[in-house]
Amino acid sequence: MRITYVVHARFPAEKAYGLQIAAVCKAMAQIGHDVTIVAPYTKNYINQPIHEYYGLPGSVKFVRLKNFDALGKKWIPGPLWMVITMFFYRRELKKFLQNHQAEILYVRSPLILKPLITSGISVVLELHTIPKKFKKKFVSMCNKCKKVVALTSPMRDEVRKLGVDESKLIVEGDGVDFDEFQNLQEVSNEVPVIGYVGSLATQDKIEKGVPELLRAFKELKDRGTKVAGWIVGGPDDWKKSYSELADTLGLSENVRFEGRIERSEVPSAISKCDVCVYPAPATDHPFIMRDTSPLKLVEYLAAGKPIVCADIPPARDIVDESVVEFCVPGDSKSMADAIEKAINEPGSKTQTAKEIARKLDWKERMGRVLSF
Repeated sequence: MRITYVVHARFPAEKAYGLQIAAVCKAMAQIGHDVTIVAPYTKNYINQPIHEYYGLPGSVKFVRLKNFDALGKKWIPGPLWMVITMFFYRRELKKFLQNHQAEILYVRSPLILKPLITSGISVVLELHTIPKKFKKKFVSMCNKCKKVVALTSPMRDEVRKLGVDESKLIVEGDGVDFDEFQNLQEVSNEVPVIGYVGSLATQDKIEKGVPELLRAFKELKDRGTKVAGWIVGGPDDWKKSYSELADTLGLSENVRFEGRIERSEVPSAISKCDVCVYPAPATDHPFIMRDTSPLKLVEYLAAGKPIVCADIPPARDIVDESVVEFCVPGDSKSMADAIEKAINEPGSKTQTAKEIARKLDWKERMGRVLSF
């Protein structure tokens, strides 16, 4: 099919959404579809071509529309930059789609649904969060889409309650490039390395469980269990804050902070860990309990590592007790117990983990999404 992915924001981008969009488009091209990416004109500090930046195949076409970009205009208040830019982008999209040939328009943001739906081309919406406002309008637009892909089953259940037609809904979390995590060099560590490889916070304000992990390291130290903590990820201000917390807990010699690494370095970093941790705070925040698709968990699975995982609903879409050691979200003692168990039984669950990850390869995932 001819599929056009309509991007909703700055592209390329160093943020997770840009990587996810690129992974989806690459997978669709690899399984034989004719893929075009359409993106808005926005101020960007990344100057590399998107094919080079993301490693996209040359068959993927890229179109940047000539919309007005409000970003950085001194005469426009900062809070209005995105609103104004999207207004002009939607207008350019409507014009572009009048003569554009495609069987499917693929999008991950409800912000730009209207011109896509009115184009008469079938729309697939991959839903990453549920809008807080204008929910009746949101539901109406969802019901005009060909399919709505919810990242998690709690998200699917929520939009179904709002009134989205159940026949349009499918659940598919984020995927993984399975081959990237195979044949990694094994490292023999004198002291077990307990690793977290991922962003330290999301949206630069929602913590992802690193303080709980640090307190679990403190618990293990107090028990006399020797481990080396390795926390890989940014942003730098969160790294600094957590480093100070580690010092306060007396962990300066037990935990090392690596900071943000390049995407290509992630498989190697995971390979150096004896146990990988997917933590979470004790919270009812919808991002943690409903919207988050645990990409890092899937990468840990693909690498075949023993895993300690916070027991949150989105994780249960992917794994159960036969694959990971669960711990109570926000409970450092429970996490320490799970880490000890994973250390003592290192290979008991890794084969099953790889089997699950193989089914979550991006190509497999997109084949299921587009199977209609």
